[in-house]
Amino acid sequence: MTVNIRTWKPQDAAALAAQANNRRVSDNLRNTFPYPYTQEDAQFFINRALRTHCDRAWVRAIEVDGTVAGGVTLDFGDDVYCKNAALGFWLGEAYWNRGIATQVVHDLCAQAFRETPLVRIEAEVLASNPGSIRVLEKNRFQREGYFCNRVYKHGRLTDSILFALLK
Repeated sequence: MTVNIRTWKPQDAAALAAQANNRRVSDNLRNTFPYPYTQEDAQFFINRALRTHCDRAWVRAIEVDGTVAGGVTLDFGDDVYCKNAALGFWLGEAYWNRGIATQVVHDLCAQAFRETPLVRIEAEVLASNPGSIRVLEKNRFQREGYFCNRVYKHGRLTDSILFALLK
């Protein structure tokens, strides 16, 4: 299995929509990640990703054996947070439990620490998302905080956990 992290391409829209149009994927992401997820949503996202300045964020596709499998983003902080970044990642359900997200998070964080002045990468996940929690723990992210009723998703409040990896 070959896993690549790469820039999004306009021709990725159909594959992105196919992986993203899944309620179980959407359930663990921000409300800006719609469900249902249409090809028009995919085109809008890709166009925005291609306009994102590399010094503000890395917005990348996760590719497995030549097929779009998900996405990963590293949003760089500014002002007093200029040495920090926020990590987000997701995979289509067909790619869950195969070590792909663990590898992607490892590779992207290593690259960020190597190529940027970052000293801290953090990720906030829903407490009800054991898969993403495992990915972060396998990559030596430390649990820093548990927040009760922090996230409003699908009409209800839910808890989240903040993790961080230091250089």
